[in-house]
Amino acid sequence: MKLSKMYVWMLFIGIFSFAMVNHGYAQMKIRYIDSQKILDSYPEFQETQKKLDELRKTYETEFTQMQQDAQKLYEEIQNQSLLLSPEKKAEKESELQNLATQLERYQYEKLGPQGELYRKNKELTDPIVNKINQVIRKVGEQEGYDYILDAVGGVVLFAKPDYDITDKVLEELGKAQ
Repeated sequence: MKLSKMYVWMLFIGIFSFAMVNHGYAQMKIRYIDSQKILDSYPEFQETQKKLDELRKTYETEFTQMQQDAQKLYEEIQNQSLLLSPEKKAEKESELQNLATQLERYQYEKLGPQGELYRKNKELTDPIVNKINQVIRKVGEQEGYDYILDAVGGVVLFAKPDYDITDKVLEELGKAQ
């Protein structure tokens, strides 16, 4: 008897909670954006990407040249190993070891997870992302939206196109320039 009363009471609380939640959601204004479309369409971001691509290519070209120099020295050591004196061979092997260390350091300092390219990316893109976020916030406040979600990254699995405000954000970004 007690178990059935408890079950009925839990069922009542569940139905009541569901009704309250649904009532609250019905009045919420939720929209979404496509952040990738915004970035792809925003000229300031495109210019920044070009600068970063050029910097990345410069670093990669320098790194490739260093690799080729190390490979050349390695092949030289291999080809002349029988002709070199033990001292000269040790000297060249030490030089090769230094090149390998320089290569590793260069890759870490320039292209690594906290390297110059990463820092430059953050330095150049953070202000753009902040500006975009300010515009999204402004649109949300002006239109009285409760939530603006990002469709990129699987946050929005389905939404009617009517709720997409990407173009509105792009329009406001154009005005902000």
